[in-house]
Amino acid sequence: MRKLTVALFTAALAFAVMTTAASADAPAPTTFVVSLNAANEVPRCASATNAARGVAIFRVTNEATGAVEWRLVANNLPGTPTAAHIHLAPAGVAGPVVQPLPITAGAENGVIGTGTFSNSALLAALRATPQNYYVNVHSNVCGPGAIRGQFGENGR
Repeated sequence: MRKLTVALFTAALAFAVMTTAASADAPAPTTFVVSLNAANEVPRCASATNAARGVAIFRVTNEATGAVEWRLVANNLPGTPTAAHIHLAPAGVAGPVVQPLPITAGAENGVIGTGTFSNSALLAALRATPQNYYVNVHSNVCGPGAIRGQFGENGR
């Protein structure tokens, strides 16, 4: 649990440092925070214990283009992380991928992925109906998904 706390703090601090100056008339950056756990995954992977947890942080960096910086931290996953995505579906339902989140090999402190994407349509949809989207992490042991978290449940 201590490792996850340190990793979450590290991720939050890293995003605070990445903050860029905005002009007085520009909208403030929007941040989405999604907590992931094994119990939320559909279908649930039998190898994923309740200790498998993670957090995904998304920060809008350019309103016009829908540019988003993201960081994904996960601990106690069964096996090695192989993929992560944003999916379209409400809680309790598996849905199609709408945005891949590439895994970073050899990351430390539980950080399994960082990056950017530009998707103004997805950003608008996340703002309008965040509960219809989720993030999940797949592993070599839990191919369909090891942990999952719904947007709009804890954060924005």
